[in-house]
Amino acid sequence: MQQLDMNRGAAPLYLQISQILREKILNREYAYDTIIPSEAELQKLYGVSRITARQAIQELQKDGLVKRARGIGTVVTYQKRIEEYLSRIQSFTDEMRERGITPSTSYAHIEQVEADAELARLFETEPGTPLYRVERVRNGDGEPIVVFISYFQMECRFELDDSLFLGSVYRMLKDRGIVPVYVKESFDCMMPDARIKSQLDMKKPLPVLRRIRRSYLADGRMLEYTLSYYHSGRYAYYVELKKHE
Repeated sequence: MQQLDMNRGAAPLYLQISQILREKILNREYAYDTIIPSEAELQKLYGVSRITARQAIQELQKDGLVKRARGIGTVVTYQKRIEEYLSRIQSFTDEMRERGITPSTSYAHIEQVEADAELARLFETEPGTPLYRVERVRNGDGEPIVVFISYFQMECRFELDDSLFLGSVYRMLKDRGIVPVYVKESFDCMMPDARIKSQLDMKKPLPVLRRIRRSYLADGRMLEYTLSYYHSGRYAYYVELKKHE
């Protein structure tokens, strides 16, 4: 156990305790949705007053790292988010690996469907035109991060074999000589339906970040239309803008 600094001029004891707890939370020694030591336990561990222990927990509450749950204790609410900077076209697999996170797929299904009126409008084709529909749940270090529901042109020449879609679809397309050259994306938040909530293993009612991607080929035709539903507690997007002189 880390010792407190009792010397004159040292930081107040409650701040020292809160910092120790903060580091344990950030390092996932106290993981998301677990209970940290109670005021009485902190009092005994560090030989401090109940008031000092309470102040230490209040510091964590102010920073949104924990919350008090009646009849349960003080619960960790912090979740480390995966941050993506919107600057280039990148697959989920490459994105995770760049961050030292192990990507995986817990669910994959491909089927051939007929374009309804909305999909026909997006792909600039006729209703009833065949498309591939690929649904997948992608994970980072074993935790579900995002549900992808994608539609692709038939020229992708996919096989209707779910096991082939456990890795990067963009890598599969590249191997076929099919490379999107630009994308259009939009974002919004929404409450997930029961299926998405289950796929993302969401225990509490949280909104999801919905990302809508349209990727295009060099000749201007749309290759892909994807609806992505991200666990908002595990994922965040950042955009960096620069002023033009």
